[in-house]
Amino acid sequence: MLNPDITNGNKKQNEKKLCPSNRTLHDTQYPFLQEFSELIAKVSIKLLETRLITSQQKKFATELWEAENFGGSKEKCKKRMQDIHGNDWKEITTIKNEMNDIRHYYELVLLIDHREQWDVFKKSANIS
Repeated sequence: MLNPDITNGNKKQNEKKLCPSNRTLHDTQYPFLQEFSELIAKVSIKLLETRLITSQQKKFATELWEAENFGGSKEKCKKRMQDIHGNDWKEITTIKNEMNDIRHYYELVLLIDHREQWDVFKKSANIS
């Protein structure tokens, strides 16, 4: 039963369960997540784009990338940097520093899919 004391709430009851440093829980919840993450981090961007990611996943990753990176436009990034820092913005930052690499988003989408596949597997295993 949850502690009715508002100051403690349900934090103490769920502390171990939700703790991000509880590696054993994460390993059992999503097996091979670390290994999969390391694998996709090592493969080339071309292999990611052509072999490992579906067109739907690629579209989702691209949309996330565009949403966080000035619509994917270097010109929009330049304009925003000029608005923030003035005409001397190149002395303060670079476009590369301001725009993330799309690879990060490909990897993120693949990791999300990996987790979803394990969730589906667990549900089907529990039903049987």
